[in-house]
Amino acid sequence: MNSGLIIFLVMLFCALPLYVIAYLIGVKKRIGLISGLNPARVADQDGLARWAGLMLFLMGTVTMLMGLAIYLFMGKIMTITLGGVALISALSIALIVGIQKYVTD
Repeated sequence: MNSGLIIFLVMLFCALPLYVIAYLIGVKKRIGLISGLNPARVADQDGLARWAGLMLFLMGTVTMLMGLAIYLFMGKIMTITLGGVALISALSIALIVGIQKYVTD
């Protein structure tokens, strides 16, 4: 089996939990799944659920696209990986900062 295909399948498998959690938080509004968050302190639970679900969905998409890009452009693994890690890091920071907008003191 092609090593690029194996990498793609592993990255797809890694993206699946992000999609599941994004669905549970974003669609089903299960904000209790957000670690360290006290749901009683959230001012806009629907807004928080949409924001967190969107960010997690985008992280899963970036992960999946990284695997696809590595499969298609095997010679650019380092560039694709660094770009993907930078995007996921930026999305993680945006998620954390965005959560603070919905939490009251």
